[in-house]
Amino acid sequence: MTRLSAEDRREQILAAARDEFLSVGPEGARISRIAERAEVNQALLYRFFPSKEAMFEAAVIEPLDRMLTDLLVELSRQVEVDQAPEVIQTFFRNLLGIFTEAFELFSTVLFSDRTSGHEFYRTRIVPFIDNLADQVSSAGDGWRQNQDPAITVPMSVGMCWGVVMDAHFRELDLDLDAAAVQLTTFAVAGIFGSTRAD
Repeated sequence: MTRLSAEDRREQILAAARDEFLSVGPEGARISRIAERAEVNQALLYRFFPSKEAMFEAAVIEPLDRMLTDLLVELSRQVEVDQAPEVIQTFFRNLLGIFTEAFELFSTVLFSDRTSGHEFYRTRIVPFIDNLADQVSSAGDGWRQNQDPAITVPMSVGMCWGVVMDAHFRELDLDLDAAAVQLTTFAVAGIFGSTRAD
């Protein structure tokens, strides 16, 4: 076994755990296979993580949380200085990027086990959407809209997920910038509104 720092060893274990969870789901994952993938013994795994659930939290849930939290922080900075269409387009681009990069992680968390998927959505995605809706609602005159953010925000998040999921299953490379422009046009002008987002 190669001598690694504790942090590097932890990351090695997390990478192996992530691969195992993505390949067989949280229920099908086995500590013995994670140890095998990480090329360590099971006792070493337990020094870093007390349980398979703790590994799943660290390997899958926490990275998703960080991505969504970072996106909200960046959005709050932009809302203060930029106009709505610019911010919306950047937000869509970033969210599309997160969903594309972490599609397998989100899919595993949301759909491999109904109960845990529901719990993840309720405890992680709903606060993200609610926080986003609050930011939009309190953003000021440049953000006035005709519709209720409690509806438009989950709709916008869902559109991003749908676009990424469609590209994934069609095995297409999604042009994130082009998709963000189209989603922004839709969000700002609507299907039958102006043909431009600005």
